[in-house]
Amino acid sequence: MKDIFLTMPELPDLIYIQKHLHAHVAGRSITRCDVKQPVVLRNTIDEPPAQLLAGRTLARFDLHGPFIAIQLSPPLEIIINLMLAGKLQHQLAGERPEGYLCFSLELSDRSRLNICDEQKMVKVYIVPAGEHRRIPRYTQQGIDILSPEFTAERFRQIAANHRRKQVRVFINDHTIVSAIGNAYADEILFEARIHPKTFVARLTNDQIDGLYNAIRSMIAWGIAEVEKAKKPIQTKVREHMRVRNRKGEPCPRCGTTIRREGVRGHDVFFCPLCQPPTRELFLDWRH
Repeated sequence: MKDIFLTMPELPDLIYIQKHLHAHVAGRSITRCDVKQPVVLRNTIDEPPAQLLAGRTLARFDLHGPFIAIQLSPPLEIIINLMLAGKLQHQLAGERPEGYLCFSLELSDRSRLNICDEQKMVKVYIVPAGEHRRIPRYTQQGIDILSPEFTAERFRQIAANHRRKQVRVFINDHTIVSAIGNAYADEILFEARIHPKTFVARLTNDQIDGLYNAIRSMIAWGIAEVEKAKKPIQTKVREHMRVRNRKGEPCPRCGTTIRREGVRGHDVFFCPLCQPPTRELFLDWRH
């Protein structure tokens, strides 16, 4: 597997992190806040973070698209976007930070929540509870793919409104459906047997239904696989992927060589036989 460190944490990773934090961190209070890299912090309140956060309790951990929202008591929120290379580590007493430390909360049980990122791209926002308008993209998230509102009928309606998009761009756009990252987008299209450059307008009704079912099943599969791996929460689990980062390897379904191509600036991985193109492309990967 390649480039695991620079793999964005995706929904199954975030759910695993959320479960760990609820089980092991909820109810602890903050005794100290260390800002090692001020560039990652966006404090919307006119008070130093050390004074602002000290004594507050970690009450709840919510997910909103790619964001982790830490609900504090008295009411306040820390919103984290791990971006491309960020890691959230629960450092127990006696352990050391794993990675390039940017931001850290010391807790009442002497453990720490560390945010590490050698790229310093991670974003940490401190905001009054419910005040999200100043957080880029937070309020622009599309339908939550794990919510009861994400039905097959609703997905057909959404697809009908985005017929001119390539399907990989369509399912990867968090303002439309929230939140499918690059790795699971590849796995979803492989499961649905749809070429990533297919325009939504060219999908049949059966293919749209198949894409919806693939989203549901592949995210559920990812959640189960990450849970089963039982890795530390800073580890992005990708060993179970069938096509993502598998360029040059045989397709697990048909044996054809997995290919990599670019779609709107992103690398995509696919099987050219299982996911045949619906239009003539510059390269014919089948040969």
